[in-house]
Amino acid sequence: MNKPNLEKDKKLLVDTLRKLKSPDLSNFIDDLLTEEEILDLAQRLKIAKLILEGKSYDEISEKVKTSTATVSKIGQVLKYGKGGLEKVLKAKGGGAKK
Repeated sequence: MNKPNLEKDKKLLVDTLRKLKSPDLSNFIDDLLTEEEILDLAQRLKIAKLILEGKSYDEISEKVKTSTATVSKIGQVLKYGKGGLEKVLKAKGGGAKK
């Protein structure tokens, strides 16, 4: 069995996403991800957006119905990650709605 190659597999995902247009993207996500995976990813986006808005971890935890540990994890991604999440959420019209 071949060992997974993160960079090669990430490139496959990124290249595939680049090909998609708005209506196709929604169908692609529905086909690729389970409902739980979609909810988990959306929750991360909501948390990141609220952190960027300056909300406290306790406020976010209560609003999003998750633990402060989960909020802290996303905070660490925003602080020490590669900046992609913050860039998308700060883009005009980007991110989840309240």
